[in-house]
Amino acid sequence: MSTPIQRDKTIKMYFLYMAIRNFGLLEDSTTDIDEILEQLRFDLAVLRMVQQTRYLNGRHHKHSKGGILDLAWEFVENPKDHPRFTQMLRVSPFMFNTIISLIEDHSVFQNHSNNPQTPVRLQLATVLYRMGRSISLNDLSITTGFSIGSIENFTRRLTPEEKEVEKQWIDQRTGWTGGLWREGWLMYDGTIVVLHEKPVWNGSGYFTRKSNYGLNAQVSSTVGRNQLIAY
Repeated sequence: MSTPIQRDKTIKMYFLYMAIRNFGLLEDSTTDIDEILEQLRFDLAVLRMVQQTRYLNGRHHKHSKGGILDLAWEFVENPKDHPRFTQMLRVSPFMFNTIISLIEDHSVFQNHSNNPQTPVRLQLATVLYRMGRSISLNDLSITTGFSIGSIENFTRRLTPEEKEVEKQWIDQRTGWTGGLWREGWLMYDGTIVVLHEKPVWNGSGYFTRKSNYGLNAQVSSTVGRNQLIAY
């Protein structure tokens, strides 16, 4: 970045150049003083614009929001990259499009205002990306390019009344009434602990879908309003 002294020096050199150029124009019999003054006014206007404008050309290219999720649409283009799409959003491209076809016409995505909602595919991708990872809202906002408020709107579709119906359903079938867990949502995930060899007793019962022998460890977590409890 130039200093004020450097800018002043540049301006003085520019005016000197214009004076020398105008002197040459005066020697041309076809040039009069009015033409020179008009050119000088134009030069000064250009100089003023350069000094006051950061970008001489406007920024016409506009990127859509989506952050890292934009990679998902690139992965769709090449079948070889479909596993990468699945790893990112936890469903195949075919299943993703199927879900879109089932939900895109739902009234929840129609706000009838001058500010249209974020495209349904980006909302769904954000939801799936969040569900597939233990990530804070702030980190998710940085990753996807959406605001925290938008992400909360994308992922909060049940009303309090609808949630209460679901909680009562769990109460009736598990007998777990009350307690801190009720204000959150119970989620389960598992991983296979691979065994060194096939167990002697009922060995075939330990054969997994990954073609090895192992034990399945289940992990559940209750996400409440202000805490995460895992066991």
